[in-house]
Amino acid sequence: MRPSAIPQLMRVENCAMAGLAVAVGFVVAGGRAVGVEIVLAAISAFVITGAGNAINDYYDRKADKKNAPHRPIPSGAISANVAFYFAILSFAAGVAMSFFINYQCLALAGFNSAMLFLYGRSLKSSVFTGNVVVSYLTASTFVYGALVLQDPTVTLFLALLAFLANVGREMIGDIEDIEGDKKAGIKTFATKHGPKKAWMYGRVYIIAAILLSPVPYAVGLLGKNYMSLVLIADALFAMSVNTRTARINQRLTKVAIFFGLAAFLVGALT
Repeated sequence: MRPSAIPQLMRVENCAMAGLAVAVGFVVAGGRAVGVEIVLAAISAFVITGAGNAINDYYDRKADKKNAPHRPIPSGAISANVAFYFAILSFAAGVAMSFFINYQCLALAGFNSAMLFLYGRSLKSSVFTGNVVVSYLTASTFVYGALVLQDPTVTLFLALLAFLANVGREMIGDIEDIEGDKKAGIKTFATKHGPKKAWMYGRVYIIAAILLSPVPYAVGLLGKNYMSLVLIADALFAMSVNTRTARINQRLTKVAIFFGLAAFLVGALT
């Protein structure tokens, strides 16, 4: 075993993004002072995300021998057993940290840990379910940060829009990998129903996010500064669903999501 391979097993860049999403959710919910609770929340999200990536590699170890031989388990840097127990201990550590925040955070950390485990073991191979679970887990990190304050109202809108946009983006993104996924036996909505239906349903989710984006302004939760940026995000999302290639869609939606996050942050801070 090479301890230096642990960061690769955890995908520390993904872990850092989860911690950042927690901080964004906290700020959008009205958090300003950095205290022990938000620090614990960010670290626990970091650790739980790493556990999820580790358990995912554990259950993918056979496929990774062909598809990703450079990863820690197939390369021999870490044994499968070490990866499994590392994941379990990390899940436990992340959930334990949440106990010292509040019971709402504890409940969400425990539930998400269970979902990450199930996703790695079986859910990712389920058509469409995998996309929904990934999108839920992404969106829920914002809520986790808001729950530090026990007032997730505004952040719930952010989470909902992030969920819808991510489901659509995931469905369309799978079109890029349709040939490789078919050869590898990976089941996605695109491989089962074809690229036309993947485009159609992916568009529906993204358009739903566009249509719902003015709601925080309409109900008085966020002001004009929010709307000025969210309209840019909406324009980019609208462009993304009218492109002809999944690759351009993925690039546009990535930028659109950035402007959407910026809109919520600016709206909350001004």
